[in-house]
Amino acid sequence: MTKSGYPDSGVRTPEAKALREAHWRSVLDRWRTSGLAKTEFARREQISADVLGWWQVEIQKRDRARRRRVPSARARRESAPRRPEFVPVRVVEPVPTPSPAALEILAGGHIVRVRPGFDAETLKRLVAVLEDGR
Repeated sequence: MTKSGYPDSGVRTPEAKALREAHWRSVLDRWRTSGLAKTEFARREQISADVLGWWQVEIQKRDRARRRRVPSARARRESAPRRPEFVPVRVVEPVPTPSPAALEILAGGHIVRVRPGFDAETLKRLVAVLEDGR
């Protein structure tokens, strides 16, 4: 690393790359606020206008790539797995359902009790017999 804190060009560690990027971001910020043309600013800073232009494009690319990789807080919330929502539940005893009452039929002076599940055809014949009085 040089005395200025700028890493030597041969150093390729992540820290050195981050220092170089931070340095050039600072240079680009100074250029933008200077109001000078790129070539004039580069001449005053004693740097290459081509290098300044290269870093301008490179940092734009890096910023676009970071925006694509890092979703917004809203996108993270929308894509995150939804936590289950709980609602209060009260357990109660089941209400007993009354069994259907027997059906009573008066046929030929007789009362016939018919329970659920009877055979309709048999009931029909029974009522006919009772009404005929046989």
